[in-house]
Amino acid sequence: MEYRKATLPDIDILTNMRVEMLCEERALSNSQRNLMKENTKQFLVDGMTNKSLISWIALNSQNIVSMGCINFFSFPPNDWCPNGKTAYIGNVYTLPDFRRKGIGSNIVSHLIEEAKQYQCQRILLNTTEMGRPLYEMHGFEDSSTAMAFYPFGIM
Repeated sequence: MEYRKATLPDIDILTNMRVEMLCEERALSNSQRNLMKENTKQFLVDGMTNKSLISWIALNSQNIVSMGCINFFSFPPNDWCPNGKTAYIGNVYTLPDFRRKGIGSNIVSHLIEEAKQYQCQRILLNTTEMGRPLYEMHGFEDSSTAMAFYPFGIM
């Protein structure tokens, strides 16, 4: 297995993988799938271009079989994150035939190292029940410190 940072030529494959990940979690209509593809592709291009996003991938015989992304942003400094630098891990996905082989764990390790290099003092993520043991193994814990508001609703 080869691991490396994703580049712009990988975007179409990463986009398709993320949409497949979303479809495993919930059924999406064709119009929702198309919207997610369009928006995901733009999100990845923008993030890679302005360096607010890094994606790590795993390749088996030149084929991408796993991915994960980390986004960087800042909050005002506070007592739980004194420098305000925060990272968000998302889009961690491994093709079904390659699961339970440590590949996703290696991707998460690379993403955590990226956050450390950026001097992030906090890393956030959301997970499914299937992914929970992976993140707990890396030291992630549940948090009750955040609330959310969706002014335009959720799709």
